[in-house]
Amino acid sequence: MIKDQDTQRKSEELSWLENLQRNSWEPEVIISGIILAFLFIFPTKIYEFCAYLIQDMGLDFIFGMIILFYLTGIISIFKIFFVVHLALRFLWTGLLGLSYAFPKGVIQDKLFKNAQGFEYQSPDQMVLKLEKICSSTFAYPVSMVIVFLSMTIYLGFLLFIYVWLNLSFFQVYTFFLLSSLFIAFLMMSKRKTQFKTWYSRTIVSSINAIYQSNTGKWFSILYMICIVILATPIIYSDTEDFSMYFNESNVLAKEREWPAKHLYFEDHHDPQKRFPRAFLPKEEVGDNRIRIGLARYEGDREIMEVLQSDYSVALDTLQWIDMDETADLHRIYINDSLVLINDWGKYRLSPSGQKVYQSTFSLDGLKSGRHQLRVEKLIVSFHPFTGDAEIRLLENWANFEFIKK
Repeated sequence: MIKDQDTQRKSEELSWLENLQRNSWEPEVIISGIILAFLFIFPTKIYEFCAYLIQDMGLDFIFGMIILFYLTGIISIFKIFFVVHLALRFLWTGLLGLSYAFPKGVIQDKLFKNAQGFEYQSPDQMVLKLEKICSSTFAYPVSMVIVFLSMTIYLGFLLFIYVWLNLSFFQVYTFFLLSSLFIAFLMMSKRKTQFKTWYSRTIVSSINAIYQSNTGKWFSILYMICIVILATPIIYSDTEDFSMYFNESNVLAKEREWPAKHLYFEDHHDPQKRFPRAFLPKEEVGDNRIRIGLARYEGDREIMEVLQSDYSVALDTLQWIDMDETADLHRIYINDSLVLINDWGKYRLSPSGQKVYQSTFSLDGLKSGRHQLRVEKLIVSFHPFTGDAEIRLLENWANFEFIKK
């Protein structure tokens, strides 16, 4: 009696599972659509989050760039995954309608003679084959979600100890490299270790093993490579101009030659985004006074303290003004004429929440037309291996033109 009940229960479970499998397309399409809607929102938020880490938290630019490329890469890869899945489902829906409209498939007698006599697939066969492809395409990202989630948690842990213990980027990078090599050694070892035994029982390992054994050893790897290649243009688009947040470098030559107006003028700028360097209210100035803003970087505080304590002679040589705020690390030039500013105000822009310095200066005597605004910045760079400090003057920390009416 008990054996019959167990057999009936297992039969009911199998029937329930088969029913779910036959109707899996419904939740697949809904989930793909919802996820895609969210994925197209995230890149801007990630970009601003990484800019916040660099400017307000004092995070090293390289670390911030790694976080940006990593998170943007994940989002872009999953965009391609789900776009491909929805495209396949679109094709599947068309074949499903074809199988309903023409259930008999090809009628040989009604074809042109040169097309007769060949073996064509029936609509039902095409629907079933594409159904398997669609389901496997949707299932593949599941393993990637778990892998990326684990890596994201680990990266978050590194970020936490970096900020909490005030470590250098080189120290964190060394720890990351050693831990990655250790895990790689455990995975590549030919011995059947406890770690490999545990990993083989995880969902990630099981899904990968299913794909490799059913689609081929290299197919899943090549499929992932193709997805990454397709995602590359999206990653590039979502990370464009992030080099402007590299506080310890001059603006790139292409930025000096073809400056992006939304990075320098408030009337072209999205108020929810951050300014990377210097900025003006608008490109065309009609008054005799102009307001200028400077993006504040938390890392400048350490630079200012080092300059005041160790490089006072160098400051005197450069005829630099006394430093009270990190804004005093900058010097403003109009057409290579120095503009003295001693009264920087501290503000927080809305709605981005960015901390900036702002002040005004006179344009009396300046003729109508185009004029160059250039910002120099004094910084101290630290060697990543030895920690030795080096004073540097960035002559083109910001460089763009404005128009006086």
